[in-house]
Amino acid sequence: MNTRGLCAVIITFRPQASVVENVAKVRTQVDGLVVVDNGSAAELLSPLQAAARQWDFTVIENEVNLGIAAALNSGVRWAKAQGFAYVLLFDQDSTVADGFSTAMLAEFESHPQRDRLAVVTPSQVERSTGLMRVQRWAKDGGPLVAITSGSLIPMEVFDRCGWFQEELIIDCVDHEFCLRARSQGYTLTECRQAVLEVAVGSAVRHRAFGLIISARHYSARRRYYMTRNRLVMVLRFWKQEPGWCCRALKDILQDAIKVVLVEEEPWNKTRHTARGIYDAFCGRMGKVVEL
Repeated sequence: MNTRGLCAVIITFRPQASVVENVAKVRTQVDGLVVVDNGSAAELLSPLQAAARQWDFTVIENEVNLGIAAALNSGVRWAKAQGFAYVLLFDQDSTVADGFSTAMLAEFESHPQRDRLAVVTPSQVERSTGLMRVQRWAKDGGPLVAITSGSLIPMEVFDRCGWFQEELIIDCVDHEFCLRARSQGYTLTECRQAVLEVAVGSAVRHRAFGLIISARHYSARRRYYMTRNRLVMVLRFWKQEPGWCCRALKDILQDAIKVVLVEEEPWNKTRHTARGIYDAFCGRMGKVVEL
């Protein structure tokens, strides 16, 4: 399978030197690659800049953290300007297996509805557990949504469905794009032959009131965006995807309970959660708190 026309977009934020290995594995499988960094210090970018000279790829340096959506749009626009037909999107911690891009393109080309195919998502293995991530399926037989990392998207989908929603900043950016594409008649598919190793924050297990509670201990600022954006998504898509929306509301409630019962800084995190709820109903979007 010829991977001509395929550009990888990798988003970095305070990257460790080991990220260069992930970038190198991707670079050998695509025709072009652009790394978009969100406001990292110069000393952290030095290994990436050296790798860019060695392996011929571009680094776009944002002076500040503009959020994942803005960084993705910057990389996709760069790829579009260079004439690429497809983009493969990655975060800095994901690792591709051999033959990844070949399998992803083959999945797209062989799909019976490829003219209405918005996203091809790979099989995802969690690095910490070695377990496959559970996929939720839509009525059309494809994945309901897909995480950003590993997604293959034809460039024409952005022309028809629009860009990633920069007002979300972080959290739900990928799900919003998928549900919006679905609302315009597109579908998604999973490529089981392409394997992506992903790094998800490890959950910490606590015992409280005789129960075992797993919590990921996100920061108070991250809690704000998680809560606000989930609720915004519910308000936008409750008619179209009631199942997704019910799960989102359940997650908001469960996370709030976990914060109170087992997490550090419960008052601060609860305050940010409440602020997220308030801003969602008021329609206040964009970058409200620093990440």
